[in-house]
Amino acid sequence: MNKALKLAATALLLLSATAQAAELELTVQNLASSEGAVMVAVFNEAGQWLKTPVVMAKQPASMQLDGKLTLLLKDLPEGELAISVFHDLNGNGRLDSNAMGIPMEPFAFSNEAKAMFSAPKFEAARFSVPAAARMAMTITLN
Repeated sequence: MNKALKLAATALLLLSATAQAAELELTVQNLASSEGAVMVAVFNEAGQWLKTPVVMAKQPASMQLDGKLTLLLKDLPEGELAISVFHDLNGNGRLDSNAMGIPMEPFAFSNEAKAMFSAPKFEAARFSVPAAARMAMTITLN
């Protein structure tokens, strides 16, 4: 195979992989402050839930309007995904908790999955994403 043909084949593979990525317009509501940032993490495996996200996003809370902030999450893999969101009020990049481990900053999960004494399971927060989909979702902070 000559060099030009290899380059064309590689470009075609990259374009087909990009065309299959999904996008999600995520609206986070119930922001009580324009301080800090909204942190979003997307997970695609139960074993990696709340450990290793496949997509992450951060947006200043100052961009909110009437307690709502909209982010566009790109390049999402198809399949089962779950989202964790929190409002990092002090901008330290992590969800602060008290000595008992109870979060001190607003947080939420996809499917409005509830935290009862610990974070919900991946299965409670998961939703399906088809290939090349353009979706919208709203998550309400606690």
